[in-house]
Amino acid sequence: MGGRAQAGGDPAVEHLAATLRRRREELAGADGARIGGGLVVHAVTTHMWAGVPVPAVACHASVDPLRLRASAGPVTCRRCLSQSGQERQRQVPGQTALEV
Repeated sequence: MGGRAQAGGDPAVEHLAATLRRRREELAGADGARIGGGLVVHAVTTHMWAGVPVPAVACHASVDPLRLRASAGPVTCRRCLSQSGQERQRQVPGQTALEV
């Protein structure tokens, strides 16, 4: 199973692969993505799923690319930011900064 769907293969697999490719195109130019109706904006990356490159959030908070919605706002997910090294540079109001 891990390969790209073959021409003339299972129609359900072909439909899913086409849907996943379309979702990747929809999110290609987005600054970030929200999961469903969530308020947190996540960094977008690409993962391989069933042999098809699909959009994913960098923090792995959701593995379902069909739940992702493009967002023009800045990334606000602390896990996504920490993976890019940006979170250490941000001070959260009300929290003491630690020297690490």
